[in-house]
Amino acid sequence: MKTNRDKTITFLLNNKALLLLILVFTSCSAISPYFLGMTNLRNVLRQISTSCVLAFGYTCIMSSGNIDLSVGYMAGMIGVVYALLDTETGLPFLAVVLIALALGACCGLISSSIMTGVGLLPFIVTLSLGQVYKGACYVISKNAPISGVSEHVKFLGQGFVWAIPVPVIIMIVIGIITYVLLNKTIFGRNIVAMRGNKETARLAGIDPRKTTMAVYVCGGICVAIAAMMLTGRAASAQVTAGQGMEMDAIAAVVIGGTSMKGGKAKVIGTFFGVCLMGLLANILNLLGVDSNYQYIAKGMMILVAVVLDKVSEMYFNYQLKKAVTE
Repeated sequence: MKTNRDKTITFLLNNKALLLLILVFTSCSAISPYFLGMTNLRNVLRQISTSCVLAFGYTCIMSSGNIDLSVGYMAGMIGVVYALLDTETGLPFLAVVLIALALGACCGLISSSIMTGVGLLPFIVTLSLGQVYKGACYVISKNAPISGVSEHVKFLGQGFVWAIPVPVIIMIVIGIITYVLLNKTIFGRNIVAMRGNKETARLAGIDPRKTTMAVYVCGGICVAIAAMMLTGRAASAQVTAGQGMEMDAIAAVVIGGTSMKGGKAKVIGTFFGVCLMGLLANILNLLGVDSNYQYIAKGMMILVAVVLDKVSEMYFNYQLKKAVTE
């Protein structure tokens, strides 16, 4: 039987993202008089929307026990292709959007096909493909930003619907879809059941190959949506736009409660994790902290996320063994 101490520790570990967010939010409110301004908070929401959409897709990937280190460069490449299609081809905007989504899905399909077909580790495959996407981005863009995008493109990153920023609406919609997918469907249960152990999943009647491919396709589509939002917000496609987003996604998802080994999907926790990262970046900007120190802060946050994930795993394994012996 769990003691009050065990219950408290379990609650803290299961809700670490929310608790850290409350702590940081309170601290930021006390540190800067501009933090609680409506304009600033709205800007924070708009800024985290892109990262949040990408992180929702990453939650699907990580909850299956996999990882993708290519999503940042993938976002940059898709953003460049998206902007070029919009400015150079004369295609209808809907067609441009569908092509961008298809490109994201194809990237995810390529990654997962190599992993499941050849048997390589996700770390190696996605790290390699990330460099491919980076090179393709520079080649396609000719090392220059793509500007002059249409108003439709800008609307996805800068527009408002009933005074609500469009990126925030997209974030909410993708968040709801991801939550339902992972928590209310058989496909979602199969993703979580994989836990990185393909043989166990196969014995349970799950096709690990198809499930892994579907997971990466979902992740790729989320990357494409994030890339379109990012391009719209900047009103141009920057060749370096997505660099480092994979690290932010890993930190947000792990802090949110999704284990790096899979077996657990915390979509709402991911949202809190992204908010935490966004608030930290915002308060550092308000305080005028040098961007180099911001990299240090972000790196420390990623390290904290990994340590917390390990501590949580060790504690819950201990509780499981304790329950079995009792």
